[in-house]
Amino acid sequence: MDIGGALLSQPGLTASSVYTTAGQFRFAAPDFALTMNGLAARTPDDRFTGQGVFSASRYASPNQRFRWELGGTASAFGLSNAAPTFGWQLLGREHLTGSLGGVFAGVAAGSVIQSGVSRRVLNTHAGGYLRIDPLGRDELSGAVAYTDGGGMPDGTHFRYGDAIGYWTDRRGAIEFLAGGGVRTYSISRSMYSGWGTASVILWITDGTGIVLAAGRALEDVTRGVPSVRYLSASFRFGSSGSTSGGATLVHRVHPEEDGGRIDVRGGDDSLRVVTIRLRAAATLELMADFTDWEPVTMTQLPNGDWTLERSIAPGTHRVAIRVNGGQWAVPPNLPHVSDEFGGEVGLLIVP
Repeated sequence: MDIGGALLSQPGLTASSVYTTAGQFRFAAPDFALTMNGLAARTPDDRFTGQGVFSASRYASPNQRFRWELGGTASAFGLSNAAPTFGWQLLGREHLTGSLGGVFAGVAAGSVIQSGVSRRVLNTHAGGYLRIDPLGRDELSGAVAYTDGGGMPDGTHFRYGDAIGYWTDRRGAIEFLAGGGVRTYSISRSMYSGWGTASVILWITDGTGIVLAAGRALEDVTRGVPSVRYLSASFRFGSSGSTSGGATLVHRVHPEEDGGRIDVRGGDDSLRVVTIRLRAAATLELMADFTDWEPVTMTQLPNGDWTLERSIAPGTHRVAIRVNGGQWAVPPNLPHVSDEFGGEVGLLIVP
């Protein structure tokens, strides 16, 4: 929850200082996610603007290299002395993930009701992300999209293409985000618009932070939201997101413990030998980026340890194990890292 103030400029409203309140809730599980967020602004003379979005997605089972996504979004936008705007969309998307990044592509269709007029909305998009830091503290992402927002009674038709990019950095108590993009309405007539945004969060405690943000957002015809320029400062109350997307260290087992410890040593030529100490297991499977996320059954040695020989490049790899056909889990002596679907894998460093 954010509470603060901003300098806000929107079409049809005189630029003014406003009081702002914003909230966001997200629940992510390995195979589905729910997100709700909203923003309201009020001027000293009781003018207002507000918006809210609810999204839900269902994913294919976790720890697969290819993962489909089916989802839906519903939104509402309100402005002083104007009828509210409502919109909805259904989407389908395919994700291809790797150890340090991934790509996606999808389509969406829906409608928006604005000023009593309903118009269809179609969208196609593709993009990707790259984790510069294996722990997920630095990430680059980008996407391209084409939107057909339908037509108005006056003959106006909304069609445009977007190219966007973001950089996020999370270091301890500080989170930084910067992004920008360009929108083209007609390539032949050189009709373009640009936008940019930047924000920084300084976490004073685990539950309280200061947020500074500035930027320009273009019109979103899929939700009926006009363009806006803003400069804001607020207090954030919630949990620090500095570890979001990064690794969280967990209990490390000692060598003599039978707790699922995983180790890697050199083998013949470029081969590596992966060993897991889990003598009480009847079966043990391993899945990682170096197995193309295909489950591989490990071999038990006479001393009870489990082993697997593979050609593995040096560097950081993502891995999960399954004991006796149960749930996929992270070996206890590895750092945990969350993927973009809400699942967890372990970070294995191969020298």
